[in-house]
Formats: sequence, structure tokens, C-alpha cells
Amino acid sequence: MDDTAAEKLCAIRQKVADQIGSSRYRTWFGSSTELQLDGERLEVTVANKFIGNWISSNYLAHLVQATKDVIGTEPKVEIKVGSAPAVTMPAPGLPAAGHRGSPECPPLFASPPRRTGGPTPGGNGRPRLRGELATFVTGPSNQLAFSVASAVVQSPGEAFKHVVIHGGCGLGKTHLLQGVCNGLGRVHPTLQWSYLSGEEFTNEFIYAVKGGRIDLFRARFRNVDVLVIDDIHFLANKRATQEEFLHTFNAIDAAGKATVLSCDCHPRAIASLSEPLMDRLIAAMVVRIDPPDFAVRREILRRRAMAMLCELPEEVLDYVARHVTRNVRELEGALYKLAALATLTKEPIRLELACQAIEDYVTASRPPEAADIERIVAAHFGVTRDALHSDSRDRTVTNARGIAMYLIRKHTSMSLPEIGRGFGHKPHSTVLMAVRRIQDLVDRNGAVTWKTAAGTRQAPVQSLLEEIERNLSHGPQTR
Repeated sequence: MDDTAAEKLCAIRQKVADQIGSSRYRTWFGSSTELQLDGERLEVTVANKFIGNWISSNYLAHLVQATKDVIGTEPKVEIKVGSAPAVTMPAPGLPAAGHRGSPECPPLFASPPRRTGGPTPGGNGRPRLRGELATFVTGPSNQLAFSVASAVVQSPGEAFKHVVIHGGCGLGKTHLLQGVCNGLGRVHPTLQWSYLSGEEFTNEFIYAVKGGRIDLFRARFRNVDVLVIDDIHFLANKRATQEEFLHTFNAIDAAGKATVLSCDCHPRAIASLSEPLMDRLIAAMVVRIDPPDFAVRREILRRRAMAMLCELPEEVLDYVARHVTRNVRELEGALYKLAALATLTKEPIRLELACQAIEDYVTASRPPEAADIERIVAAHFGVTRDALHSDSRDRTVTNARGIAMYLIRKHTSMSLPEIGRGFGHKPHSTVLMAVRRIQDLVDRNGAVTWKTAAGTRQAPVQSLLEEIERNLSHGPQTR
């Protein structure tokens, strides 16, 4: 291989790693996968069908895009197992010339649709997003959210005009939103919808303002039948974007159209959200998704394993589902690691291997630590951890500090003096009074008040504690 080809391969590998993350890149494109570049053809040689099938199903679009970025033209990607004859992989969304795939392993040579970024109107001929309502595993934790999403597909703007689905990371919010879009495309093929993230909406708005194209931006989003935005909490602390979205929301509402939104917490808990926008979101159909129970986790594992052509014994399914509990994303990560470990070690998947593979996930399910509680409480009240540790008597800070001390006392084994030292060397009597004050509010069903950039907020202390504890139970934790 000449130096130029080697440099291009290095650039392709780097771009793929940037797109999918270094951990996944090492797992699927490490020493067991070889890349060769010959003009406009990228050859990917894998160790076995499992790896080839997984790369084809999940990372083909990344390979195509990375290669195109480097060589400047649409490439042909070929995936082959060991020394087997390669089968040409057309770019996603393009038909294969006279090729329908291998009869022995059809998924290995299936070309996934290209997933375009940014707002994309629905319509005939558009490649669908990955999420499908038909593949969404339901249970007590998500049944209501699924039913609402299904109702939107059947009667958009009628059954539920505006929907907000909230819950922690990796619980299926994006799956449901994409399932709504795909369902709309099938049930109402002439309906226009747009799907994008809160970050993409913000960026599109900024580009429109800077480029003097705000009228085009507004026409793009206000004239759709259904506007679907993932991670709407990204708009927090962005006043201009919040105001523009509020006007967009009002225009869609006035036209009798629908919106489907997702966020990581209840709208009233989003820090620095304007009062008018928060009022509109709260008035929508607000549905929470909770972490899945054992039966749902097990069924998700079973389906994912089948899609990966990975055979899991019943005892392994039970073990992984019982010990990896926080969210679906972590559950899938444990399965990927188990499958990769079995492939690389050439060992059958047994209970002993499963214990080894998910050891880190079991450790990560530990009770929350003081730092976890401080971080989530500070974010909820819109203050800094330094403020919690200070001597400030500001009402918002004292309420946040009291909630944090109460939860640390409840969820950790720290003593009152230890908690006091963690909050700027405060005496244990200060911690005791704070804990008793919050407990008294709980007993009286009292409320706490705090100030945000969007105005004064008030919430019953019991519901506030429950919201924070839900975030603790399935949010990312720092060590």
C-alpha cells in the first residue's frame, strides 16, 4: 500500500471512530477488522459473519460517509468474511445493481437506509428513521407513553394534540419519537412532519438569524402537520431560541397541527425555561417513561440478540436482565460487550462469560454517592455546587442545600459531621436542622420555593424529592 492510500485509510478510520465513539470503534474495527482502500472501493475484511453482520447493520452508513469525506466521491464498500469473496455494498439508499444479497446470510449484505441529519419532512421515498413502534417493547414503565404515541400516529392532532414524553437517558424516548414519524409516513403518507433534536433546532435558528433567512426557517417548521423534537430540554438557558420555539408552537397550535416532544425531566423541572413556554408544555399530554422492569429488560435482550444472530441461553438472559437495570442503552451495551467478548475469545456464551462481561455494569448500579446527589440537586435548582458549599443565605441556595443534605443523609451512610465537612466544614447541628426542616415539610406536605432566570418556582417538596431521586436512579453517575 502506498503512503497516500495509507494516509486516507488512517483518515477514514479516524472519522469512523469520531462518529461512533472510540469504545465501539475498538470493539468492531479493532484488530479483528481490516480495511483496504482501492480507488473508490473500500474493502472491509472481518473475522466472522457476526462481526460482518453487525458492521453492515449498524455502521455501514458511517463507513460510506467517512470514505466519501476522504476521497471526495461516493464509494463502494465491500464486506467479506476472512478470505470469502466480497459482496459489493452500494451506498445506503442506492439500489444494488442486480444483487439481492446472500441467501446464506441476508442481514450481512442488507444496506441500511441513510439517516439524514436535521429537520426532514416526511413523504414518500424518504428513508425511514430506525425507531419503529412495532419493535418497541412495552411494560408497566412505558405502556402509557407507547399508547399515546400510537394514538398520535392514528389521529395526529386529534387524540393528543401536543405530547411531551419525559424520562432518563436510554429509556426509549427517541425510539418512540422516531416510531411516531415512521408510523405517520405509513398511515398518512401525504402528511408533512419534521423530526430533529433540540440542538438541531437551536443551530438551525442561529444559522437563519445570521444568514438573514429567518422567514424561510419559520416557514420550514410552522407549516408542518406534526413537529417532532427530541431533547427539548436543550433549549434551557437559550432565551432567543425559547422565544422562537414558543412562537412556532403557538403557530402550529393555532393551525390545529400537532407536536411531539421529549425531554429528560418533567417540563417544570427544566432549569431556566421561560414561564410562557413552560406553561404551554405543562398543558400538553405529559407522559413519563420509567426504567424497565425485569420482564421488559429480558424481552429487549432477547430481541436484540436475535437481531444480532447471537444465541443467548435462558440463564444468561435472566442473569443479564436481572443485573443490568438502569436503562435500555446500558442493557444493549452489556449485550454488545458480551457478544464481542464471545467472538474475540472464540468461546460459547455461557453464564461464566456473562458474569465477566457485565461486571462493570453491575458495579455501576451502586447506590448514589454524595457527589451524584449534589450535582443533580444543583442542576435542578439552577445553582452551582460551589454555592451549595458556601455560606450563602439566599433562599434558593439554602433550599437546594437542605434538599441535598437530606438526600445524602437518606441514601448514603455518611454521618452528620461528615456531611457538614463536605458542605464547606459546616457544623453537624446545621446539617441536622436542614434535614429536620426538609423532613417536616415532607410530613406536612409542604412546598419549597426557589428563583430561576425564568421567574419564581414552587413545588411540593415530596414531588420534588421524587423527581430528583428518579434522576439519581437512572442518570449517569460520576465516580
